[in-house]
Amino acid sequence: MEDNGLKELYRHIERSDKVLLGIGEDFQYDWGALTHGQRYQEIEAEIDAREEYLWITPFIQKMALQQNKEDKWKKAYYNLNKMLAGRDYFVVSLCMDDYIYTAGFDEERIVTPCGGFRRMQCDHNCCHELSDIPQDSYEAVMRYYRREIPIEALQEPSCIKCGAKLRFNQLGVTRYAEEGYLSRWNAYTRWLQGTVNRQLCVLELGVGMAYPTIIRFPFEKVVYYNQKAFMYRIHPKLYQVSEEIDGRGVGIQANAVDYLGSGYCMKACTSDSA
Repeated sequence: MEDNGLKELYRHIERSDKVLLGIGEDFQYDWGALTHGQRYQEIEAEIDAREEYLWITPFIQKMALQQNKEDKWKKAYYNLNKMLAGRDYFVVSLCMDDYIYTAGFDEERIVTPCGGFRRMQCDHNCCHELSDIPQDSYEAVMRYYRREIPIEALQEPSCIKCGAKLRFNQLGVTRYAEEGYLSRWNAYTRWLQGTVNRQLCVLELGVGMAYPTIIRFPFEKVVYYNQKAFMYRIHPKLYQVSEEIDGRGVGIQANAVDYLGSGYCMKACTSDSA
């Protein structure tokens, strides 16, 4: 694998006053890896026949992330964290796997507008509040996963105020509770105001067209208006930089996870970039 611009990207980050990072849906953890496990295949077959237990799937996904020790996502986040060390940065992530919160980044510099596994909400968002994950429900699913109890022993958690189903605060529930991310979004917009007329490096990783109004279009607008901004857009297909910012942006055709997880990325972070 060639360097493919990694050293120049890192130098650009070092020369910038601020770094705006967008992590797209292509950076989302591949849940398909779970299906290779025998136990997961057994559970999948069981809940296929008993759909009332489909609610346990995100609990098992959360468990898988917590137990994961080493993979290409971990390497990519580790290298990215090294690149941003000591920089004034902010991260907007579309991923709902919460991986970034375990990768050493400052949580005060992260916003995940699509939600994740950290809190739960009423499926109907009856009170516009989030709640902690019921540990008894989580532990029961883990015990079921370990074959210690039967599936019939599981009870789906419910809202204590209206009785509706309790869901992880993720985009896709019946009425998504935006309260889970709005405070961090406000912090992001305040930070963004401070980038005006400053040397700004904008880095997009795997941002497609699923939610273009959150990262892709706004980031282009930021670069367009800030003549001191420069963009790196990394995507296997949608890597092209718009004509409006031509000359102040580079498109790199690559899988963002593989690109940041490569050995060349680590070399770029540690080599002399002067």
